[in-house]
Amino acid sequence: MSDMFFVGLGLSKRFLTNASIEALRNSDVIYADVYTSISCDLNIQTLREISGKTVFPATREILEMKEKEIYSQLDQGIKIAIATIGDPMIATTHVSLAAGAKRRGHRVIVVPGVSVHCYMISKSMLSSYKFGKSVTVTFPYLEKLDYTPYNVIKENRERGLHTLVYLDLKETGVMTADLAIGLLRRMEENKKEGVITEDDIVVIGERLGCQEERIKALKVREVSAEKFGNPPHIIIIPARNLYEMEIEGLKCLS
Repeated sequence: MSDMFFVGLGLSKRFLTNASIEALRNSDVIYADVYTSISCDLNIQTLREISGKTVFPATREILEMKEKEIYSQLDQGIKIAIATIGDPMIATTHVSLAAGAKRRGHRVIVVPGVSVHCYMISKSMLSSYKFGKSVTVTFPYLEKLDYTPYNVIKENRERGLHTLVYLDLKETGVMTADLAIGLLRRMEENKKEGVITEDDIVVIGERLGCQEERIKALKVREVSAEKFGNPPHIIIIPARNLYEMEIEGLKCLS
């Protein structure tokens, strides 16, 4: 029996916990998840320096292709860690790996990290009880829009709920907040259901957990003129039935 660690790294070095560092150092081989998110100062070299271990960059496809190899390494007594920016089990696809390792009799150890999900909700000062389903705005495929985020925002707003919106991350590029809002506006122009209006408030987070982080509330029509910093970015589309204290909280971000 061996150990398989799923290690949350937090959003930056400042949020890297002692528990995460200990898990990395107790591993023999580390696979660094490079597809869930990116950080301002956590990278492959950082992990090598912290752990003193072999670290391999791993995309979703690589982890899927290496699944049998990972299980074989565990069977040989090699301790494996999957290291993820943020939290290892929030908005990721690592559960199948954990379940497979457990079925083979190995010990599965999850080390939570500060996730962008909880961090952004806290920073927005919106009621955590009023968040509905989260969704990701993706890059158009062959110029075709994916309307899933539009539909999720619509469903949440009909229920009086806020929507946390993740932005697409691919090897070819990282989506920015202004591009994502632009895509949502295009969806609204096509569907005309009043889900996204020019006077709606959105909350945009930039480089969360980093020294240059910024969280700002502004109207949809103001987004295109706003100068945003480097990604990663994340967006909240608030419900329209805001509590009085939520309104006061958003004023702090304007």
